[in-house]
Amino acid sequence: MTSVSSVPHLEAMLLFHREPALRRTAAEVARALYLPEAAVADLLRALCGAGILACDEACYWYAPSEPLARALDSLDKAYRDNLVGVTHLIHNSTQKSAMRFSEAFKWRKDN
Repeated sequence: MTSVSSVPHLEAMLLFHREPALRRTAAEVARALYLPEAAVADLLRALCGAGILACDEACYWYAPSEPLARALDSLDKAYRDNLVGVTHLIHNSTQKSAMRFSEAFKWRKDN
């Protein structure tokens, strides 16, 4: 779960996970997630790169390896059972990454 970049990434993964036979366009996913299509297109490309989705020029579909599919089954169950806890875990992970990144640009007295 700490590898999930954001709640929209999680929601997109689970959208495909819950209906694995469906192929969707970025516009369809954007409408389902109430997000701008351009942002969703980037998100979907990232999920393709992670091996969760496959795609062609127009559509995306669920295509994880068997071990990854099992992990997504567990993630789906955890999200259904503890939505708030899972979203807090994702937000906390994202905030820590951002803070570590910003720390790299702080000037130190010894610099």
